[in-house]
Amino acid sequence: MIDYAEKRDFLRMPIDCELTFTVSGSGRQYQGSVINLSSKGILFTSSEKFDPGTSLDIILTPSNSLTPPMQATVVVSRVISNDVLFEVGCEITEIKS
Repeated sequence: MIDYAEKRDFLRMPIDCELTFTVSGSGRQYQGSVINLSSKGILFTSSEKFDPGTSLDIILTPSNSLTPPMQATVVVSRVISNDVLFEVGCEITEIKS
């Protein structure tokens, strides 16, 4: 039997909500859809491709109106392309109030 030990410090929570974001310092706004979120990272889909190291300002808007939007700055860690969208994995560097 193979034992599997989770190596992540923080578990990912699946989340289905919308995301708007800009490349830090630019005014162009993009749309995405969140796949999962942890205390240190986020994975979302986008129709745009971004290079690792790109800084993004994000606003995550939960579908539940009781939960306020989350604003944060993230840095792109990896991008995986599928046929239609890009999966963008980012490290959260700052959560804004």
